[in-house]
Amino acid sequence: MEQSVCVLKFGGTSVGNGERIRRVASIITDTLHDPTTPFPVVVVSAMSGVTDQLLRIARHACSSEEEACDKELLALRQKHIETAAQVTPIGDERNTLLHELEAALAQLSEDVGILRQAAPVGDMVHLRTAAVASWGERLSILLVSAATRAHGVKAEPVRKEVIITSHPPHDSSQPFGVVEGADPLNDETRANAHTLIYPLVQAGIVPIAAGFLGRTITGFVTTLGRNGSDYSATTIGAALDCVDVSIYTDVDGVLTADPRLVANTRLLPNLSYAEAARLSWFGAKVLHPRTLIPIALRNIPVRVRNSFRPHIRGTVIGPVDHTSSGAGAISTRRKLAMITVESTDLFGAPENAGQVFVLAAKAGAAPVAICSSSGHHLSFLVDEKAIDSVVKLLHHDMDAALWRVSVRRGLAACACIGSGFTNDPMSSARAITALASERIPVISQGASEQGITLIVEDRSSERALRCLHRDLIAPVIPLVRHPAERKGERRQA
Repeated sequence: MEQSVCVLKFGGTSVGNGERIRRVASIITDTLHDPTTPFPVVVVSAMSGVTDQLLRIARHACSSEEEACDKELLALRQKHIETAAQVTPIGDERNTLLHELEAALAQLSEDVGILRQAAPVGDMVHLRTAAVASWGERLSILLVSAATRAHGVKAEPVRKEVIITSHPPHDSSQPFGVVEGADPLNDETRANAHTLIYPLVQAGIVPIAAGFLGRTITGFVTTLGRNGSDYSATTIGAALDCVDVSIYTDVDGVLTADPRLVANTRLLPNLSYAEAARLSWFGAKVLHPRTLIPIALRNIPVRVRNSFRPHIRGTVIGPVDHTSSGAGAISTRRKLAMITVESTDLFGAPENAGQVFVLAAKAGAAPVAICSSSGHHLSFLVDEKAIDSVVKLLHHDMDAALWRVSVRRGLAACACIGSGFTNDPMSSARAITALASERIPVISQGASEQGITLIVEDRSSERALRCLHRDLIAPVIPLVRHPAERKGERRQA
């Protein structure tokens, strides 16, 4: 019978330097020695900034900028060699780690050379680029494994790709270095994960696996998209039927709003899968939007925790065992535009609304929110950067004599999220009243069981976020001063 496991995932900031990697090793060690916790399987990201550096290397390779490419490779090598000295003591362990890093860096140089040759002839450049971009995680697992062994724990890097994906088609519209469409294949990933990871677990060795990357069923290295290491952690966790997944980042958990914009945010101890997914969709940066897909149907909980303050229990995202009322969190998604398609024929065919979304999808613009819909009128939001391509397709494919297409740019969506939000008839009224009190007009709105979405002008979005948080979640108590107080004076006891 296979042993129960938990998955610990550490992001780029958590492994950003030698000191932080030692802290990660300490968390792994404490988890392993905790009798109440299943055996840990670890998934790590590249050191912060390294994936961007690798993409610069790939760009230089594609444009034959050899001097710039070699300079970046040298800086990358220096960063990891210096970190190796910080995470291991002088002796055999450090020598072994340095040898492993040099071998890995040599393989990276080979992949860069392959990309350099492939670029002029267009030989699957997107996958050759993904192979180069994957080396941040491959180097990171060597450092984390060595640091964990330095704590007296048996740990080994999982050098082979755990996740098996479909073969992604090339999409020239995607940003450089992003491979989209490489979807994990569940059965193949499950079999591969059990083959690579469970023998180590059964031997009492902590597996340290690379996030972000996978291998296509056709044998090419691929990635799951930028910031996809959270997604890879839950994919691996689901394949192993893990008890839970802990995602360690640089915040205490999921907060009621962006703390950079709102001063008095609170930690959310619990969230449902639906609430967390909606928060992510509307701009919250704690979780990658796809993170919950592999585990929600299996009811595997995810805990978001702070690697710098591991004693805090964080936010648990999982099945709902109660229905709250009111807003639990406020999130804002900016730089949106509203497209309105209106029929000139009041008796036109309602199925034309479906055609609109087909065309939007063809332009690579998934609607962020649907504001209003009927057979003759449809308004929806898309990212502002996609607006021109969507409108161009709509004008091209829809009869201009029957349909009018209009656009409003410079918008933002403020999502007031909480299970059972609409159960309280006053919740929506309080949200709109909060904006009205600040003279922020509501351009449109939508509602679901998880809350309401209010569309406002982008320039007012931060102010809207603060006033919604103040009136729905955490009222600000004003400081009351005694009338006798004067500036520069102190009251006498």
